[in-house]
Amino acid sequence: MDNKPLNPKKYVTEFCTELVGKSFMFVMDDGYEYVASFLTGDAVMWAKHGEPFVWEKYHCLKSDDTTYFVIMDVANAEVRTLRTVVIDLEQALVTFQIARQGLVPGRPRLVKTEFIFGAIRQDNKELTFKRHAFSDELVGRKITWHYSSGFVNTHIYTSENYYRIRPLEKEIAPADSSQEVLDKIKAQEEQDAKWLYEEPFRCVKIKDNCWLCSGIEENMNRVNNMTGGNNLVFLTNMNVGLDVGRTFSMNSLQEPECGMFRSTGEFIEEDTAVEHKPSPYRV
Repeated sequence: MDNKPLNPKKYVTEFCTELVGKSFMFVMDDGYEYVASFLTGDAVMWAKHGEPFVWEKYHCLKSDDTTYFVIMDVANAEVRTLRTVVIDLEQALVTFQIARQGLVPGRPRLVKTEFIFGAIRQDNKELTFKRHAFSDELVGRKITWHYSSGFVNTHIYTSENYYRIRPLEKEIAPADSSQEVLDKIKAQEEQDAKWLYEEPFRCVKIKDNCWLCSGIEENMNRVNNMTGGNNLVFLTNMNVGLDVGRTFSMNSLQEPECGMFRSTGEFIEEDTAVEHKPSPYRV
C-alpha cells in the first residue's frame, strides 16, 4: 500500500503514533477474534485467532481523545485489500471496514466493501453486547468541508444509501505541482461540469454526533470504467467539527493509490440545487 500523497498540502503527512506499544483483542461478529499489536508508528502485528501473526503496514489518525481511525494494508490477500479499523476506547467498541479492489471483471478500479462490528476485550471486564450500527441520522443534512489545499465542498446526505457532493471552490494547485496533479485537477473540474456526483453511501454511528461514512464512486465507474471506483471513508466527528479519512483508488495511470486526509466542517441549512436534481443513475 502506497500512502505517499500526491499533494502534501492536501493529504496528511504526519500520523498519530499513540497506539505504539499497545495491543488489542477484537471480538467480532463474524465469529472470530483478532489481535493487533502496534509495534512502531507504521508496523502492526495482526492475527486472526488460531492463525500465525503477520506483519502489516498501518497508519493512524486521531478523531478525538478516545477514537482512532486506522488503516492497514492486508498482507497475503488475493486481491488488493485495505482494512479500516475504528477503535473506540470510550465504549470498548470496534468496527472494521474491508475494502477490496479487483473483484469485478472488466472494472479493475471498482472497490467493494463490507463492515464487521465488534467489541474490544478488556481485562477483568465483561464484554459489551453493544455495537456501532448503521444509521440514518445524517439523512437530509449537509456538511461543508474545508481542506488544507483550499478546496471546499458540501456533502449532501440524500438517503441512507446515497450521498451527493457539491464542489464550492476549485482546488488551487501549488506552483511546483507535477503535470499529473494538474491533469487530475482539470479532469475533476471537467467532470463536475458534466454530471451529478451521486454515489452509493453507508453510514455507521460510532457515538453521538460521530459517524463512519463510506462512499464508492460506482456510478462514475459505470459511466467510464477507467475513472472512479474509489472508496472514500470519512470518520465524521461533529463534536469537534473534524473529518479524518482515507482514499483507496487508482490514479490516472491506473496505479494503486491510497491517501489519508483531515478537513474541518460545519452543518449548513442552505438549500442547494444539487440536492433537487433527478438522479441520472437510478430509477
